[in-house]
Amino acid sequence: MAGELKLNNVSVATESGGTVTIAPNNITFAANHAGIKTALNASGSCRAWVNFNGTGTIAARGSGNVSSLTDNGTGDYTITFQTSMPDANYNKSFGGTQKPGVGNNGVVVVYESGAAPTASQLRILCTVGNSSQDFTYVDVAIFR
Repeated sequence: MAGELKLNNVSVATESGGTVTIAPNNITFAANHAGIKTALNASGSCRAWVNFNGTGTIAARGSGNVSSLTDNGTGDYTITFQTSMPDANYNKSFGGTQKPGVGNNGVVVVYESGAAPTASQLRILCTVGNSSQDFTYVDVAIFR
């Protein structure tokens, strides 16, 4: 049938290594093949994401297309993308969990002091009320 794709004996690999093999003809692609990445990063899909600990020495718990995190000060972080976006006109989705005992109504926002988002990085600010705070969990997803 036209437009139908049937897959049997398909192996899956991680983004950073291995191969994707479709049997029985053994069509094989490297997991990080540019064509595979382009298809997975189609317009409107999640192009970068990170879940990180924003307290003490910050560290990613998990991420995709994020090369580094920078701690700029209390509640102030920069996320650098491994592969830049086409431009800075991407959608930014945030979530987070503040440290226990610092109050209510914590939010994560785009940093507001002239650090506009760029194609290669995004600066964010975590706040409780009007005060910057380190968050235990910081979650960011970028869609383009």
